[in-house]
Amino acid sequence: MTKIHVNEPHLSIIKQILSQYPYEFFAFGSRVNGKHKHLSDLDIMIKDDISGSTLEKIRGDFEDSNIPFKIDIVLYKDISPEFYHRIKSDLRKIHPQ
Repeated sequence: MTKIHVNEPHLSIIKQILSQYPYEFFAFGSRVNGKHKHLSDLDIMIKDDISGSTLEKIRGDFEDSNIPFKIDIVLYKDISPEFYHRIKSDLRKIHPQ
């Protein structure tokens, strides 16, 4: 499995935040495919259908953390089939493991 290019302390915080929620979370994008830069965002897709208020709570948890880069969260149900086709080979499950 390809690693997620995030240092271990930050990855631990990310997993700790996500572990509070009973959903499937997948990383994708530059921090998975190795094309990231130092402060590139981490793209996360939530596979499950969740409420807008829960999504905002998850985003707020990341904003309140000390992670120095943006966490961009998308819902599977909101992405186009074409976009999913482009990212599906990069998807790496973060939670649950």
